[in-house]
Amino acid sequence: MTTLIFTCEGQDHEIELIDRPASPTLAQLTAWLPATITIHCAKIAGCHIYWPSPILADLEEATDIHRLPPGSFLYYPDRQYLEIIYDELQAETAAVTHLGQLKGDVTWLRDYASRQRREAGSKPFTASLRLKDAAPVTQPALPEPDTVWHRVQRARRLAWQAEPTEIATLLANTGHNIPFGPMATADGYFRFVQESLWQIWAKPDAYGDAARRAIALNSMQLGISRIGHYCHLSQSEAFLNDAIAVVNAAEVPLQDLLAEVILYSSRMSNWVDAHIPWFPANELTKRSLGRTDLIL
Repeated sequence: MTTLIFTCEGQDHEIELIDRPASPTLAQLTAWLPATITIHCAKIAGCHIYWPSPILADLEEATDIHRLPPGSFLYYPDRQYLEIIYDELQAETAAVTHLGQLKGDVTWLRDYASRQRREAGSKPFTASLRLKDAAPVTQPALPEPDTVWHRVQRARRLAWQAEPTEIATLLANTGHNIPFGPMATADGYFRFVQESLWQIWAKPDAYGDAARRAIALNSMQLGISRIGHYCHLSQSEAFLNDAIAVVNAAEVPLQDLLAEVILYSSRMSNWVDAHIPWFPANELTKRSLGRTDLIL
């Protein structure tokens, strides 16, 4: 049985993985580790924490997320999230890949998630994930940016190593409804690009090659119009322009290009998401609507 160590606020917690031979999801997970991860709070389903991962795998042995017990560790293919459930979920329809189980009582996770939800956006919440008793690994060198395709690959890997400097620039912007307006827009449009391309990556036979390229180009161009032209995230705009050039050159398999853009967009969405104060924003919305179920 393979065991992961989830280290959160200085405490180690074991996650026992399900024995699933030849699982692409588990193979990619173990190849990625060890990793420092950014913890995010659920926006709709509640009662779980999640973090982005550079895992791009199809659904395996589909499980209704509402049928999983507290402590379940899972992969959500549509959004490339790894998640741990700590209570019954309140909403969201999703089929997921069940990967394992957090050992022991989940009370600590329930308490941690409640605090993380309230303080999200005000400070980063990070943790680490590693294989138990695993030997140190050496990460491959970054590709030299000597071609457009190499620039795309390099930018995607750099986005996963650290928060890009353009995020701090976005947060420092001033003006009417700024920075919140650009933050919310950037988060949504990065997610739009990711989910649009995921649909054609996950179902490569659903459309012809010309249609798939047209969908990819349109999604990225729309992403540029909002992420670049409106939010002024120039590094991301350059990345998407490079990706468009790769599609138009038709020298790289489209499936490979889609994978790079999906993973880049997913990570960028979550870099922005980590700075949005979702809990107070939700309470303010309820107050504006005259709701009485405020949590003070």
